[in-house]
Amino acid sequence: MAIIIAIVRVALGLLLLIAGVLKAHDGAAATAATVAAYRILPPVVVGPIGVALPYLEILLGGYLVLGLFTRVAAWVATGQFVLFGVAVASLVIRKIPADCGCFGSGVRTPPSWGHVAGDVALALLAYAVVRFGPGVLAVDSRLAGGAGSAGDEA
Repeated sequence: MAIIIAIVRVALGLLLLIAGVLKAHDGAAATAATVAAYRILPPVVVGPIGVALPYLEILLGGYLVLGLFTRVAAWVATGQFVLFGVAVASLVIRKIPADCGCFGSGVRTPPSWGHVAGDVALALLAYAVVRFGPGVLAVDSRLAGGAGSAGDEA
């Protein structure tokens, strides 16, 4: 189980790193415009989210890949994937053809129930890391006393 959780942890981390880097490359204005297109949040928070979201994803991804603060990072990622799923579901329900912006402006992804299901699946995988993490080859395991620590036995 520890190996499977490590693979899931690293895969989620890489996914978040890539998504964050692509958003950061697009710039805060492009990310804010994508967030605004959802028509959920008040304009006063859209700008700060446009600035913070790419770097939050980069940090979460980095922590997950390294296995550092694993359970906290996985909890935040779980919440983020749930929020993304709810936001995309709102687009589908309201028939708003906005791009999800998951991987920046370079990858156009229209809202769909399949996309919502993907976000739910990612949330479940992130929660599995919370529940059974950190897995093997995690910094947390080394800090807790080696590769055979209790976190790796789950």
